[in-house]
Amino acid sequence: MGRAPIRWLAGDPRRMMAGVRALSLLTVAVSLAACAARVPLHETQPALDVQWPQQTAGPKIVWVKTIARFQDAGVGKGFWERAMEFFTGAEELRIVRPYGVLFDAAERLYIADPGAGAVHCLDMGKGRYSIIRGAGDTVLRTPIGLAEDDHGLLYITDSTAGTVFLYDPSDGSLRPFLPKRLGRPTGIVFNRLNGLLYIVDTTGQRVVGVDRDGRERRRFGSPGNGAAEFNRPTDIAVDNRGQLYVTDPLNYQIKMFTQEGVAISQFGTAGEVAGTLDKPKGIAVDSEGHIYVCDALLDGIQIFDGQGRLLLSFGATGRGAGEFWMPSGIYIDQRDYIFVADTYNRRIQVFRYVPGSGKEPGGGTEKPGVSGNRAP
Repeated sequence: MGRAPIRWLAGDPRRMMAGVRALSLLTVAVSLAACAARVPLHETQPALDVQWPQQTAGPKIVWVKTIARFQDAGVGKGFWERAMEFFTGAEELRIVRPYGVLFDAAERLYIADPGAGAVHCLDMGKGRYSIIRGAGDTVLRTPIGLAEDDHGLLYITDSTAGTVFLYDPSDGSLRPFLPKRLGRPTGIVFNRLNGLLYIVDTTGQRVVGVDRDGRERRRFGSPGNGAAEFNRPTDIAVDNRGQLYVTDPLNYQIKMFTQEGVAISQFGTAGEVAGTLDKPKGIAVDSEGHIYVCDALLDGIQIFDGQGRLLLSFGATGRGAGEFWMPSGIYIDQRDYIFVADTYNRRIQVFRYVPGSGKEPGGGTEKPGVSGNRAP
């Protein structure tokens, strides 16, 4: 009577060898994909020629790329995570409803996604994708705003939890940062000149400045429509001088303050055309002091000077390059790359401000109130 064939790990050797070959192929595929896709953002060549204003030798806004999945950023998951998904068929997590966005000097793109209850981290420098959710009692519920200090620590506002979380990318830890709860924290920014974090408390109608230990050092704002008053403020930005810019959407205004919280000026009127504000949300300032405002209902970005005069607007309703569906958050990095959370298109669009001859955006070819055009 012949001996029964020996089973390797209680399985069919042919099937096991097929699995080994598949795993080997997966290893090669993952490695090649990681090596081939890691192109620094500033070296990315746009696939389409889209810019505002059209055909100008002066300063302009240039569309760079769209990021709807982590693969669009040239990053991937870790090898063993990919290997497990190869066999288990795990679903890919996509961007659901992005709001806050931040791109740091280490080439990490963070996306606050309240629709997913998470923050996506697309590490373009290392070619890795990860997600920040938390665990146990420390779980993100509705992440909105993002800020990073000069030590690379990430601060995340959670409007539902009423607090700010601190994420350390060096060890992946997430913990509550503020000792006291806020009403509805939304926008947040770090001021490198005084080392304070400024947090917009939407329902509290105020801005709170805290130090690195979460202790309150500044507080300004109250309900109303005056220079230092708000009607449901949402977002905040800081310029190179430490001056603060706050979006006051229900007053249809942008308000400016010193880092001590003293009101400087304000601009904006209600309307549905470029140069007015319909539903202003995200706000950012480029290296030359131009103020960028996302208007969710106008489906575009408007650029103003320090006196509130319209310099240029770009974007239109749609799904194509440079088109939006209710844009929300915006971030501008040190190279003047512009990251816009195109919320209901479920993606991030990347642009770049290209200066020219010291002129304002628009190169003198656009009149206030006239939107820039999409190049053919």
